[in-house]
Amino acid sequence: MILIIGPLPDPIDGCSFANKTLCKNLKHNNIKFEVINTNTNLISSKQGSSFSIKKALYFFKSYFSLYKIPRAKVVYFTPGQTFFGLLKYAPFIILCILLKKPYVIHVHGNHLGVHYQSLKGVKKQLFHFLISKASAGIVLSKSLKDNFKDLLPLDDIFVVENFAGNDIYKNTEELIKRTDIPRIIYLSNLMAEKGILDLLDALIILDKKGVNYKAIVAGAIESSIKMSVISKLEKLGNKVNYVGVVQGQEKIEALIGSNIFILPTFYKMEGQPISILEALATGNIIVTTNHAGIPDIITSKNGYLLDPQSPEMISKVITNINEKLKEEVRRFSEENMKYAKNNFKEDIFSSKIIEILNSVSK
Repeated sequence: MILIIGPLPDPIDGCSFANKTLCKNLKHNNIKFEVINTNTNLISSKQGSSFSIKKALYFFKSYFSLYKIPRAKVVYFTPGQTFFGLLKYAPFIILCILLKKPYVIHVHGNHLGVHYQSLKGVKKQLFHFLISKASAGIVLSKSLKDNFKDLLPLDDIFVVENFAGNDIYKNTEELIKRTDIPRIIYLSNLMAEKGILDLLDALIILDKKGVNYKAIVAGAIESSIKMSVISKLEKLGNKVNYVGVVQGQEKIEALIGSNIFILPTFYKMEGQPISILEALATGNIIVTTNHAGIPDIITSKNGYLLDPQSPEMISKVITNINEKLKEEVRRFSEENMKYAKNNFKEDIFSSKIIEILNSVSK
């Protein structure tokens, strides 16, 4: 039996959505599994960076499920990437060690290694202990393997890329993208480090230039920037439609109806955003940042990689795309859909993880 310990929606983010999808595919393949949901129902760019009593209380209830570990054959963790983000999982990990249960740590980001190197003394020793006893580590792309440097042997570090959901691919057969105006979509939690403020500033610049466009902004708003986001949205008026959190068919239709996907992220925990893969699968031109594991999957064949925190550059790229919109959509759309279909699907993601879990539990 596989035991999954990590967050599940809601709220939804890349990690919780990936765990939900893994569970769905395990069930589909008649593989026995159980889950301990560690979601704290909080969205913040500062997750795990400091101790929070509120988060600890949310998390504490998961310890009542420790009894599931003795009956597991292998345990699969998707923990946080900081000392406190990992420490919350310590009771589970220590019990795995005591019971000699193999466990695998899947890092959905690119901050764990940097954070480990910044630690000192007992904190660093404990961090090393909890990870180094793992049977394997998983990262989202090749360049992210350094997250386990000095923690796990290179041969025990595996790459499993993220995916776009099967429901998306079912909706993209014979898809033809609109080319009348730039139709922009932002699909992620509205966090400062995800670049939402930079995007809104870029759209304000486009307004001043007189560029005609429509934009959809989707995701939950980080509380610390809520007033700033609302103010900028009000300034942009009806050109930008904030739709909140979207899932299922509503999300697919928003992606299909767009032609430019923008995610100007500089999020320190970033790995390989699933929303980028969903945008590829629906034939959108990708405008994102040269950050974390993104350059491993996005090149000039798929769109544009920009420096983080550059609203002026975002507006310039959109302006340039607009000047030859039909040509740009034709150049990227079919290539991106084909690329996604061949590389980023649920069954590829799940089968790779299952293979790793099977290999360490023999």
